[in-house]
Amino acid sequence: MTEPQGPTGPDHQGKDGPARLLAVVDRSGPPHRPVGDGLLTRWYIAAATSLPQSEWADPAARHLAAVFESGADLVAVAQTAVPAFAGAVLTATLTDEEQAQVHDLANQIVDATEPAETEETPEEPTTEQESTMPETTAAAPASLALTPAPAVVVASAERTARDRRLWAQAASEAMRGATDAAQVNHRLEAALSDITPGTSTTDTFPRPQWISEMWQPAAVQRPLIDAIGVSPLTGMVVHGWKWQTLPQVAPYAGNKADVPSNAATIVPADADAQRIAGGWDLDRIYVDFNTGFLEAFQSAAIADYQRKSQQYLIDGHGAITGPPAIPAVPGLVDEAYDLGAQASGMAAIQAIVGYLTGNGANVSFIAMASDVYSDFLGGTASEAPWWLAGQGSVNLGGSADVAGTRIVADPAMAAGTVLGGDRAAVSFYETGPVNVQAVNLPNGGIDYGLFGYYAHLVHDQRGLAKASVTVTPLASGEQQSGKKSSGS
Repeated sequence: MTEPQGPTGPDHQGKDGPARLLAVVDRSGPPHRPVGDGLLTRWYIAAATSLPQSEWADPAARHLAAVFESGADLVAVAQTAVPAFAGAVLTATLTDEEQAQVHDLANQIVDATEPAETEETPEEPTTEQESTMPETTAAAPASLALTPAPAVVVASAERTARDRRLWAQAASEAMRGATDAAQVNHRLEAALSDITPGTSTTDTFPRPQWISEMWQPAAVQRPLIDAIGVSPLTGMVVHGWKWQTLPQVAPYAGNKADVPSNAATIVPADADAQRIAGGWDLDRIYVDFNTGFLEAFQSAAIADYQRKSQQYLIDGHGAITGPPAIPAVPGLVDEAYDLGAQASGMAAIQAIVGYLTGNGANVSFIAMASDVYSDFLGGTASEAPWWLAGQGSVNLGGSADVAGTRIVADPAMAAGTVLGGDRAAVSFYETGPVNVQAVNLPNGGIDYGLFGYYAHLVHDQRGLAKASVTVTPLASGEQQSGKKSSGS
């Protein structure tokens, strides 16, 4: 049985490529030149798609044919599983040049499958009919390059109709692949409503980022106290004794002569302990909501205690009229032997070392104000004594070790001050800080207090000395030595 042949030209709107492709897809009878599975496989390979062949040859061509049948221009082919929302609009447009390229592609596909016009009526196949696809000289895009199909056997009209639809599906996939490869310039437009933080009536979004307490520089270390050492304080008075006149020996003649002697005397030595305290009544909301503020508050109070305890040890504090009145308390700087003004930090160190060793004391520590320490670090090799060469290590954080002696920078010291001594000449006693909390029920508060106790005792002034240095601020481009920099 043969299929009645219709008109050889396109039977849809116009003579353009899309209408001719639709005629191929919708043809009810078997074509004169069946495409066959071999040609479809080669088309799939030439398409270089990442999809499996079964998915690549899916029914998407039916949608393509519907577009062709409507007579409208082909704009794009796209697939989506589930739209993001019902109001989403996706538009992909092609330029006139690109539209002409798509039509030309459709013409080439149809030319490759359209039966050649002939005046003779084809004979009705008896059992099997062999047909080959002639070569075409039309140039196809690189991603759609075709090779002549080998001879194939047509098993049935139904098989051929299926093959034609698979061919059209391949064309659809090829055009979609060209789009995915950015060979077509798309313009995406979404009909969306603008939602920005400026349109919101509250500050709910975006929510601020919480970073808790910010860092602030604080001299919470106590380098001078660490150099001296801390002993426990067990009372409000530190009491002891010391020699006022030491026992002395002298040459002795012998032969039962009088033995040399002297009146050795002792005197009491004591120091009153000093108090440091602070107290606050906090709203208990800071505790009830676990804000962490009470812990931060306690840490800040302890840090201030660390600073003040060393500051009072060095400089003491003046009298406080009150009420209640608190008498003035001297510090180590007040009780150290004064060596006067020195030309530089290095000169001050030399003077202190000379005094201490001259009295038989060791040099255990040297503390400097921050400006003197900076001047000390700026000294050159030519300005340093011979014994210092190769004997020092410096920590820019505020300490140095020079010939076995610890040198520290102490922000609590007054500018231009240098203090040195034998740690055996000074004792520091301390208890605290002690943290105290109580519930203020009638007022809905949390009472927090901090208490500390300290005392210091200078055993002998011959083991503690001080000196002063006038540090000139550096001019721009100058080194610590006062000389112009090498670049000037």
